[in-house]
Amino acid sequence: AGTLATSKIVLDSWKAETGEALRLGGLMDNRQVLVPFVNLSRLGRAHDPDTYQYHQIALALLDEDPRLTTHALVTTLKTAMIHPIVKSLPLDLAAASRVFGDAHAALGLVNVNFPDRRRDACRVTIEPADGEADGAANTTLHVTYVPSEEESARRDVVLRRVRRALGVLGCFVPPGMSHVRPMGASVHYAGTIPMTQGAGPWTATPDGRCREFENLWLADGTTFPFLPAKNLTFTLMANATRIADRLAGGQ
Repeated sequence: AGTLATSKIVLDSWKAETGEALRLGGLMDNRQVLVPFVNLSRLGRAHDPDTYQYHQIALALLDEDPRLTTHALVTTLKTAMIHPIVKSLPLDLAAASRVFGDAHAALGLVNVNFPDRRRDACRVTIEPADGEADGAANTTLHVTYVPSEEESARRDVVLRRVRRALGVLGCFVPPGMSHVRPMGASVHYAGTIPMTQGAGPWTATPDGRCREFENLWLADGTTFPFLPAKNLTFTLMANATRIADRLAGGQ
């Protein structure tokens, strides 16, 4: 169902059973920063979207702590409307269009992902829906997210490394144009009922079985105990397959 929907199902189920409006802590999401760049060697060259797309190119900036390794996806852009360099050109439409035509094949964007860890201040709970009675079937999910204290300093360090890496590749990052996306924009939610080796309240076994509901297995990001700095789609798929295989085998 996805972490937020799964969390609401669990919260509604618990309220229906006990009458208690529970709070689940530890919500995580990848902060993302968009870094525009210019590939200087491609200035003035023709843009061919059939042959010039980065889509599957990525950067991995290693760290002594593997959990702090940063991943960034590299992509090209197809229109001037979505690129901050073009939008900020102090030119009339005709001149801006000519400049964009000469620069189109050289423009790109790096989507930098940052890791996240579970914190109790980041949580989800349910509240009565507006105008509805206080019942488990009529609730809305309330999400609270507080960035970590070290996020800003860590972001500055990582972005300096990204700029240096692009410089080695012959690319230039225009100053002041990086965009920090708001929390939740990556939709990489995870962590409200984490997998743990030892038993604890509102945790899951390493096989994804919820310790509060013995007939419930969680097969999405809800059980992730940590969120690495990368797109998590394949990890979600692999984990769901692992849990399904265990259930099919009766283990």
